[in-house]
Amino acid sequence: MLADSGRPQVAERRAHLLGVARGIFAERGYQATTMDDVARAAGFTKPILYQYFDSKAALYREIVADLADRLLARLGAAVATSENPRARLELALRAYFVTVVEETDAFRILFIHHHNGDTVRELRRLERGLVSFLEPYINAKVSDEHRRQLAGGIVGLAEGVATTWIVQREQQGRPALDPGEADQLAARAATLAWGGLRAVHD
Repeated sequence: MLADSGRPQVAERRAHLLGVARGIFAERGYQATTMDDVARAAGFTKPILYQYFDSKAALYREIVADLADRLLARLGAAVATSENPRARLELALRAYFVTVVEETDAFRILFIHHHNGDTVRELRRLERGLVSFLEPYINAKVSDEHRRQLAGGIVGLAEGVATTWIVQREQQGRPALDPGEADQLAARAATLAWGGLRAVHD
């Protein structure tokens, strides 16, 4: 039964289901997770889960889309604080790694587990969004095609650093986070990215 107009309870229940699903996908992977698993962990019946998401693929797509929207919004807010190209790149990378550190489960879904079909398309859509975001902030005097390739390289670099960090933490038993963890990751990635961009020629 929905309270009043139903909107607050619907939104709260939807957010709860997404959070539970995110955790299970992160631990087991997309293929090994069932809608029964999600419903049971969330404390609802499977028919109720299907009222919100008509398939496992739809549930997964919403998790990735939600992450993509929030990540791009965070990157946009970060780069708006500076006009300097190098500072913007560093601010974008810091915002990216803050999100990785704060929402490791979501990134485990993206980077650690095997993907195919719909799940691959969602991952690639997120990557294209990040490339499109970074492209305008690369001020090297190169062609548009070259600039987009450079943006893709930076996205790949950030993804590689994030994946390696997640794997290392798992091998160490997921220890408590250091206060400056995201800053350290961002600084290392930015140093490598900026060093490469300085050497770029069309």
